[in-house]
Amino acid sequence: MARIDQSKDYNFKHTLRIELIRGEELLFNVDFETVEEFENFLSHYTDDLNDHARNFISFYAIPERMVFIRIEAIKRIIFLWDVPAALEVPLVYRDNFDLASDLDGELLIPSAIFLLRGCKEPVVFDSLDPEDDFLNLTEESFENPHFLRGGFISMPDEDGEQNYIPVINIEYIEVDRCQIYPDQVWEEMQKIED
Repeated sequence: MARIDQSKDYNFKHTLRIELIRGEELLFNVDFETVEEFENFLSHYTDDLNDHARNFISFYAIPERMVFIRIEAIKRIIFLWDVPAALEVPLVYRDNFDLASDLDGELLIPSAIFLLRGCKEPVVFDSLDPEDDFLNLTEESFENPHFLRGGFISMPDEDGEQNYIPVINIEYIEVDRCQIYPDQVWEEMQKIED
């Protein structure tokens, strides 16, 4: 059987499925690089001689979303064997919580979505300004044991009131990439990778 070339020269959609212990089955559209990096990362952590533990996994999802999931909240991760299909529209968003809305043909996706331990409904922040409401977090933030046990993530709600979410209660975060990596920083990172 012939293999389909899935190199980064092609714009293929891949589906990542993450099942949470609390019952949600989350689907994400991801690109080839994300699949490759994520599988390599997970393979590294299947070695029982590994001397470094993580509390969260993170990855980039289409379009321009960054996802963080607490490992102990995950039931399993599956890289679906769907036949890769060239995307007609490359930036298709998987609305796992039915929170996105359509305004005159434009898809409005909440800026940040949180799932918290013991809470059935997600905590949603609809329209954060990347310049004023920058989260000042990186993937490394979720490796700091003091931040994980006693830290807070702060952001304003739609009324402008500041909210503080204890990191210890967070199971899942999905956020606009620009809330973590502003456009200028992201462009520099892309240049380095190329």
